[in-house]
Amino acid sequence: MDPDDGVVASAIEVTEIAEVARLLAHGGRGPFSEAEWAYSQSKRDPERRLATRLAAKRAAASLLQGGVEPADIEILPSRGGPPGIALAARARERLAVLGAARVLVSLTHGVGHAAASVLLLRDRE
Repeated sequence: MDPDDGVVASAIEVTEIAEVARLLAHGGRGPFSEAEWAYSQSKRDPERRLATRLAAKRAAASLLQGGVEPADIEILPSRGGPPGIALAARARERLAVLGAARVLVSLTHGVGHAAASVLLLRDRE
């Protein structure tokens, strides 16, 4: 990565949609927030929506490290733009330690897999 492009770190994660079905079969919502759960349930393909969010949560957690878990990251829907991302306190602390100021996320899914790309970015000066 070019040090002038503002990217501190990046990750791509691919998740099988069937994994979400297995995760949810054990009961509960897994690492999903109430808002993520409600959003997915409002769609005709909730497992795909959750799988994209799981991929994004895992990608972000792997970049942030330091004990950050997928449950510390929330992927928020956005009207007409990229999804938003909310970080719990521990995740925000790690973001600062890594020298990043913000996180960008992109989501996609197909029939059997979901994927997410996550970028940690410095503020442009």
